[in-house]
Amino acid sequence: MRLGTAFCYATQRFPDKTAIISGEGRWTYRELDARVTRLAGALWERGLRTDDRVAVLGRNSHRYLELSIALARIGAWMVPINHRLLVDQIAMRLRHSDAQAVVMDEAFLPMVDKLEPDLRQRLRHNVIVLGERGVGGADSYEDLIRGGAPEPPIVDLSPEHPLYLGYTSGTTGRSKAAIVSHRAIVAGFLYKTLDFGLCAEDVALNPGYFWHSAPRDFALLQLYLGGTTIVTPEFDAETCLRLIEEHRVTNGFFVPTMFRMILDLPNHRDYDVSSMRVLMSGGAPLPTGLKDEVVERFGSALHEFYAATETRIVTTVTAEELATRRRTVGRPVRDIQVRILDEDGEPVPVGEVGEIYLQSPTLFSGYYKDEEKTRAVFRGNWFSLGDMGRLDDDGYLYIVDRKQDMVISGGENIYPSEVEDVLVQHPAVSDAAVIGVPDPRWGEALKAVVCLLPGSQASEEDLKQYCAERLADYLKPRSVDFVEELPRNPTGKVLKRELRERYWNDGDVRV
Repeated sequence: MRLGTAFCYATQRFPDKTAIISGEGRWTYRELDARVTRLAGALWERGLRTDDRVAVLGRNSHRYLELSIALARIGAWMVPINHRLLVDQIAMRLRHSDAQAVVMDEAFLPMVDKLEPDLRQRLRHNVIVLGERGVGGADSYEDLIRGGAPEPPIVDLSPEHPLYLGYTSGTTGRSKAAIVSHRAIVAGFLYKTLDFGLCAEDVALNPGYFWHSAPRDFALLQLYLGGTTIVTPEFDAETCLRLIEEHRVTNGFFVPTMFRMILDLPNHRDYDVSSMRVLMSGGAPLPTGLKDEVVERFGSALHEFYAATETRIVTTVTAEELATRRRTVGRPVRDIQVRILDEDGEPVPVGEVGEIYLQSPTLFSGYYKDEEKTRAVFRGNWFSLGDMGRLDDDGYLYIVDRKQDMVISGGENIYPSEVEDVLVQHPAVSDAAVIGVPDPRWGEALKAVVCLLPGSQASEEDLKQYCAERLADYLKPRSVDFVEELPRNPTGKVLKRELRERYWNDGDVRV
């Protein structure tokens, strides 16, 4: 269960088969393995070693996948970073992860000069540009491959060795970096293969950003199996339909927002998608109405699943099951146990709501440099994401609410406290709470509920602009409501459930 060597299977079995297709070309497994081997050797020669952290800041490309495998071979930890974040948010991840090197698209190079001096000095000799040419003292990725040794360094790794750090939320000190091992990823590959029926004959399209764990995992899984994976720099609805038709794509992972954009195209029925055998949805709950539209367009290909960076895949559900069990996220996959517990840690009766706990071979190894947060999410050997749910008589899981206040908008995990911290710094704001409200395009959209200081004035546009100047685009509130007072409990905590009641019509579901 070591990811770097696991790909040798496909190279041995299918050396001349196309492994990756992108706008830049095609690569067989033989070519892919040669590039990965030389890249691993070049990284080793420049001093990167087992347990070093290497940050990656780039859009989707074949190089992103090559780098993932090369780092796994030498035992370095990959640190994927959201390229949509602001410089200080990126710097926080570079500093917190103790990154010794950063591999990035040329477009993001100016960010390096904006880093604090000590961080810039630490990374100065280990900036690599994902492209053909070096720029401003940064080395070229392609030059590294051309100069790398044709034989890989020999590194003995345990399956428990960390593979990457996955930042699961936040842009401040409250963010968490999940340590994900080779064992967790490869075990997750096996469960996905069995549950979704994936194989070496498949052609995969996973257009989500690779700094998200799910799109990257599904793309790498297809290479692990010996199939073909198609890479696009970013999601575009019509491009995806064209690629499905052109390459006879058989499986792919899409978040609900992507489905919405595809089905909103006036010409989406002009494309032949009959080759699509497994269409996986995750990242956010798929609204019932949209689910029906997806099934009508793509047929029984639709599968939903419940998962997270810390857990990998937990449950799956098919289109046929969804027809009779609305809002379920399915039943646990092999070897994974799910329990619903009350606040005292006792199991609740079937059908009653409690906190979801699970045991799984795919669990993460804890939060990096944060034993307190790691302890907080475990009850003995049982792990919880903080979601509230229930099980029915047949073992189907239903997510009812989030114990924490996370909002999922367009597949992005957003913690409202980050936005609230910015809003309350506005000179006219005395109090603020941010919640998720229903949105037909994004699933949930951020809404700020704000109290103004007596005698102060600020409009909705004023506050949205204020946030836009201080937060990444996806963290900006899409709407603002003004109230005299926020509802709070006796200890002063804002009652966000009460706020959400005003905007959610379905009384049983709040996600």
